[in-house]
Amino acid sequence: MALEDGFVEYLVKKKTSTKEIMIRVLCNVFIVCVIIGVPVFIAPGLAPVSLFVGVVLWLIYHNFILPLTDIEYEYSYCDKEISVDKIMGKEKRKNLATYQLEKMELLAPSNSYRLADYKNLKTVSYWSEDDSDDHVPYALIYDNKEKVLLDLNGEFVKIVQNNAPRKVYTD
Repeated sequence: MALEDGFVEYLVKKKTSTKEIMIRVLCNVFIVCVIIGVPVFIAPGLAPVSLFVGVVLWLIYHNFILPLTDIEYEYSYCDKEISVDKIMGKEKRKNLATYQLEKMELLAPSNSYRLADYKNLKTVSYWSEDDSDDHVPYALIYDNKEKVLLDLNGEFVKIVQNNAPRKVYTD
């Protein structure tokens, strides 16, 4: 396989928001209160029932709520396509989008002056939301219809640039 036809994957964890952390904490506190609080403070005879309800609540939390608050994005490049997958709770994978290099207009850092003509496009975000000063996502302008925010590393950008040199900028 030639360098131009390369394959690369990159995995990035989405920053957990304060809201998501609070949801996790409140769910865990509620489950512990049901399991321990009901038999100790309300009705000692309901210990088996509260244990059963607590286990059911924990299963609901573990299978539905936790995956929605623990998200990673996997970007892969193969055969002139950029694919974006969402991994929820390190277990469930969902393909979000696939972008053809032929339809890509531009790939540049989101603070680049080259994006000035594309301000009114629909924006889709698949980046980690890391808002530190030195961290800037890349913007992919696709088919002149949408602007896609991606959290790419240098190796990934380089391989895309090798395949579409006039469409990729690193300024």
